[in-house]
Amino acid sequence: MKSFLKKITKYDKWNNLFNSLLAKADNLSLQQQELLMAHKYHDTIADYEWLKYKGISPGGWAVDYGFCYTLVRILNTMRPENILECGLGQSSRLIHQYASFYNKKAITCEHDASWVDFFEKEIGKQYPINIKSFELEKITYKGAETLTYKTFSNSFNNEQFDLLLIDGPFGSEHFSRPQAIQLSHDNLADSFCILMDDTERSGEQETIEEIKHNLSDRGIDYHIRTYANSKSHTIICSSDLAFLTTL
Repeated sequence: MKSFLKKITKYDKWNNLFNSLLAKADNLSLQQQELLMAHKYHDTIADYEWLKYKGISPGGWAVDYGFCYTLVRILNTMRPENILECGLGQSSRLIHQYASFYNKKAITCEHDASWVDFFEKEIGKQYPINIKSFELEKITYKGAETLTYKTFSNSFNNEQFDLLLIDGPFGSEHFSRPQAIQLSHDNLADSFCILMDDTERSGEQETIEEIKHNLSDRGIDYHIRTYANSKSHTIICSSDLAFLTTL
């Protein structure tokens, strides 16, 4: 019996070590992938005339380089006319430079007053930014508690956006960032792209499924693609913009 227990203990020890090495290898692979995306991003934007202030700080709570690469490709090739972003951050630096250079419309929604104040004081010196402040509120959607922007549902009546970026507010376990569901039903232009961050998480995946149902119920053809880097982000776009799923 003692011999058997020793074998089990030894097996557990080596199994734990093996799993630990696998986890480290996966983490290293993600780091290498992020470095490759950083090089790809910087090579891509080198000749973008509209992106004068190129400094960004991806990672952590912010979007990663993969998201930034996808976004600049969307901006430069799609040339959206009316952009709505949920969540103020590194992507906002890209969006508002683009909007300012090409005289397009862009709005960023944010709940953190101190973060808004920083952007308006520091980034606003370089180029115009349009930020709409909201308070946060908890709501129940299909029996699940989730977090969204208070009064958001009445803020963009009859306005049509061709690019939606969803990276705020904080994620929820179920139906994360549910304002995207409403936007996909009420505020999409005929030609549209929805770009959502953090879609490796189940809450965002549930929201994406609701968006897909909204589009299908209205007979709208769409294409969808998830890009996996250090985090994942997903594009849902109208059929005329299907090339955005091949970036």
